[in-house]
Amino acid sequence: MLDIKYILLVLFLQLCIICAEHKNVFDYIIVGSGSAGSVIANRLSKLLSVKVLLLEAGEMVPLTSQVPLFPLNLALTKYNWNFTSVPSKTIAQGLINRQYKIVAGKALGGTTVLNYNLFVRGNKRDYDNWAEHGATGWDWDNVFPYFLKIEDNRDYSYVRNGYHGVGGNVVVNTVPFHAPITEGYVKAAEEIGYDFGDFNAEPQTVFQPPQGTINKGARWGALQAYIYPVRGRRNLWILTSAFVHKILIHNKRAYGVKFEHHGKLYEAYAKEEVIVSAGVFNSPKLLMLSGIGPKRTLEKFDIHVVADLPVGSNFQEQPSTIGMTFGAKTFTYSAERVTVPYYNEFLVNGTGPLTSLGGVEAVGFVNSKFNDEPDWPDIEVLWLTLSAASDKGTVLRHAFNVNEEVWKTIFEPFTSIDTITCLPYPTRPKSRGFVSIRSTDPHDDPLIDLKFYSNSYDLKIQVEALKYCLRMASTKAMRKFGVYPLPVSVPGCKHYKRFSDEYLACLATTLPFTIYHYCGTCKMGSDADPTTVVDPTLKVKGVEGLRVADASIMPFVVTGHLNIPTYMIGEKAADMILHDLLHRYKHK
Repeated sequence: MLDIKYILLVLFLQLCIICAEHKNVFDYIIVGSGSAGSVIANRLSKLLSVKVLLLEAGEMVPLTSQVPLFPLNLALTKYNWNFTSVPSKTIAQGLINRQYKIVAGKALGGTTVLNYNLFVRGNKRDYDNWAEHGATGWDWDNVFPYFLKIEDNRDYSYVRNGYHGVGGNVVVNTVPFHAPITEGYVKAAEEIGYDFGDFNAEPQTVFQPPQGTINKGARWGALQAYIYPVRGRRNLWILTSAFVHKILIHNKRAYGVKFEHHGKLYEAYAKEEVIVSAGVFNSPKLLMLSGIGPKRTLEKFDIHVVADLPVGSNFQEQPSTIGMTFGAKTFTYSAERVTVPYYNEFLVNGTGPLTSLGGVEAVGFVNSKFNDEPDWPDIEVLWLTLSAASDKGTVLRHAFNVNEEVWKTIFEPFTSIDTITCLPYPTRPKSRGFVSIRSTDPHDDPLIDLKFYSNSYDLKIQVEALKYCLRMASTKAMRKFGVYPLPVSVPGCKHYKRFSDEYLACLATTLPFTIYHYCGTCKMGSDADPTTVVDPTLKVKGVEGLRVADASIMPFVVTGHLNIPTYMIGEKAADMILHDLLHRYKHK
């Protein structure tokens, strides 16, 4: 009787021969063209002997996406996946159906086509913590060179401190325009004890008008940084409107993908690896549809179990709130203030108010009274020179998903005045949500549950964070610009003394806001750790020829924003993939 392993090997080799005769054969197939996928496609295709296929479910975005001031304008279009979370059972009373609108780019360039362009790397302790928990090789000393590699900082006043790179693909600039009140934000921080500085250097507990991934005033995302420079490479195929249904796996080895393109199904085959960079929601969804995920979930939908792994768990996000709004007597980015001459200035010179990073004009990191590691701040504070009322309900109201009562009570009455917003949040929340599948239909949206404040510690930190907003708003520096709390209370919180701890907790839980820093659903760590999905080389445990490389692999959310760290993940992943390829060639 023939050995079963021999039979399976023969069948697999026959399958490989069939694939080799097929025209859709590549060395590497990359699913997703966002911050990580675009980097990997760029770096792998440098080897002209390597054939690379980059599949993107979305399309090219319109030129209007280049305006930094309006990042969420695309959030209500086909260029966003338009996912919605499941209704919260415990909080979010001020949101329609108690649900969060999810922002995740569905376009060439991924979420970089509609993010806020903020350049924030995180704290070195974040990455050391990754390594301490099993992500060997991802400590600060190992990842810092990649941060320098990606960066092309055009402001020497930052470069000279030794924490920034020049000549990389990602152009970083100081924003050419700030509203006058930006001075008030920074001086208010100084009044409460926090210096002006560079939070991408040391110490991180400082405030500054943020630098952004912009060039000549316009958005500089993955499309401009990594895809445009390699469009002419003959060994790189980029296919948009390519929606991947499934990873093709035989005998625990990934050998290709099945995808849909303009209504027709196709298969493409990878001789080396399939690299999933589809994002925090679609990467776990694709793995589960392909038989990689929690056994109970897969069996529920009669999906053959290839690998029983905790895919979709460990979902993290930094919870904020849109309820901390103030009136001001100064220029803000309201509908009346942003006029035609400003558009002309942006188009001709790349300057003016439209270059603002979504209205975010001051960012700082502070410590709560519960934090015993002051060099690793547990709160981030963003000041925006606008609010949900600023555009009179055209975009932000819908992006935030506020219900009619909230809109009528705390936003609509103030659409004709200048308003600003403080967005604070705990940087290292302890709550964990999950992402799963609803069915075996690849067109069904993933099931998303953020579970904000399921760990009560996060709400304690958020209350302290909101107090920082109030302290800053009451400083002499802010009074100079006529800043005052709006004379209304959040619906459902009126029975609490205004701005008491109880009121602030009610505000935070009634009007929660996802800051779009999603991560963790394909957790990286030690191969022996049962909570992990990929090992430190980003290989999916128990499956050959398959890696995940995007923000989903982060073991813990960083003390900052995720675009730049995800670029770093792409760069490091590309180096590891090329190292393995050259090692295999050397030993053939």
